Amino acid sequence: QFADNTFAGVTMLKTARLENNRLTQLPRNFPFDKMETLTISQNPWHCNCQLAPLRKWLKSNRTRAEDTCSTPAQYRGQPIRDTPALRSCKLPTKRSRKGSRH
Repeated sequence: QFADNTFAGVTMLKTARLENNRLTQLPRNFPFDKMETLTISQNPWHCNCQLAPLRKWLKSNRTRAEDTCSTPAQYRGQPIRDTPALRSCKLPTKRSRKGSRH
């Protein structure tokens, strides 16, 4: 698994090969904005609202990837892009970083 701040400050990542890494989630700050190529197959994805940004990316990029959910049990084997639970999730909004605290 990635720590939540693994991709903090990463803004120009265009390619990520994450297949076969036993990943169940991606961190909330995963940089989908500039992503062109993302391979995520062979991971046991846990399909909850934290994967909603991934679903949005998969749909908007019309990728042929048919990566599926492993958990929860009711979604096992369903393509991430078509999982009903992810359709109703609210996607995170971009927040201004003015006055960041250090």
